[in-house]
Amino acid sequence: MNAQPDNVTLDSTPSQPPLTPAARRFLEQTTMKSIFGISDEVLDAVMALAYQLYRIGRYPEAEVLCRGLVAADHTYWWSYSLYAATLRRLGRLSEALVALDKGLAHEPNEPKLLFMRDEIRQALARREESSPSLPTPNPRAAA
Repeated sequence: MNAQPDNVTLDSTPSQPPLTPAARRFLEQTTMKSIFGISDEVLDAVMALAYQLYRIGRYPEAEVLCRGLVAADHTYWWSYSLYAATLRRLGRLSEALVALDKGLAHEPNEPKLLFMRDEIRQALARREESSPSLPTPNPRAAA
């Protein structure tokens, strides 16, 4: 018989204690780059390759590299910028907006991120305006 830990029920995940301020600060400041000793030069080379893939329209490949760049250093705004631009080209505007907001969490006044966020918000608004709304079904017609 499989015993379950006390803090787990069949319909939930293990409860997580709240993070201490020191633990939260560690998670916010520590990157995979620092843990594995990845140099800036290596990340710059990956960024350059991702940008070249983006420029020639190979968006799925650029997306994969951008996700790796964000995972390696979640504090670098440029990774979020290229990632959002790639997602935008893939037609995934909502995801692009999320990426920009994450970048802005680290660089709240970065003009490029702010400009892109406004552009994507406008594109989303235009998309909502142009999409036809579905007619409301008439309950009497079904009777």
